[in-house]
Amino acid sequence: MSFFLTKNHILTLIAILGLTMILPGQTTHYVDIDATGGNNGSSWANAYTELQSALGAAVSGDEIWVATGTYVPTSGSDRTISFQMKSGVGLYGGFSGSETLRTQRDPATNPTILSGDLNGDDGPNFSNNDENSYHVVWADGVNSSTVLDGFTIQGGNADGASSHYGLGGGMFNNNSSPAVTHCTFSGNSAQIGGGMHNSSSSPAVTNCCFSANSAQYGGGMNNVQSTPAITNC
Repeated sequence: MSFFLTKNHILTLIAILGLTMILPGQTTHYVDIDATGGNNGSSWANAYTELQSALGAAVSGDEIWVATGTYVPTSGSDRTISFQMKSGVGLYGGFSGSETLRTQRDPATNPTILSGDLNGDDGPNFSNNDENSYHVVWADGVNSSTVLDGFTIQGGNADGASSHYGLGGGMFNNNSSPAVTHCTFSGNSAQIGGGMHNSSSSPAVTNCCFSANSAQYGGGMNNVQSTPAITNC
């Protein structure tokens, strides 16, 4: 009997074991809000200053390394814009902006914040959030080799009256199974699923913290026809 590991199998094992490996054809895209170089994501010196630029450039098998700072989905006022995960792309925070290996990062020392506070005026209690993004992070149809690791997700406000805009202020997973690791969901609100809402999804949520999120149903997390695997949270 023969047995082979596909690229997605290998990427999943790498994510589970926390290993750092560069596969043939894999590209690392660098993001640093304070970078002053070429803004092309090719290195820390030339890092993208906006996370959306890296997400636009990344393809399955790539990684995105994000340096400490606060990143918002848009510089405008469109609340429907989120950080949209891409299937097979690993998104990692907690870097200082000088590392050469993923294992050198430290999310506790280098907080990397994905925020829905588009105006930057929420304050410590996230009370001034009428203009905030409906979802900070959005995953639609992504597979289990998709990774969100080392971020604080805060300030999402899913208070919309139609479609999915009332679900999942921090993160909304639809028909998706991303690996969410070493993340903090804090200060997010929604009608349903303040921190995270899962719809027909099976995310693996590991070593995460859900704190001070609010909703009418499921302040921390809400699940509909979903089977999340929650470990050490």
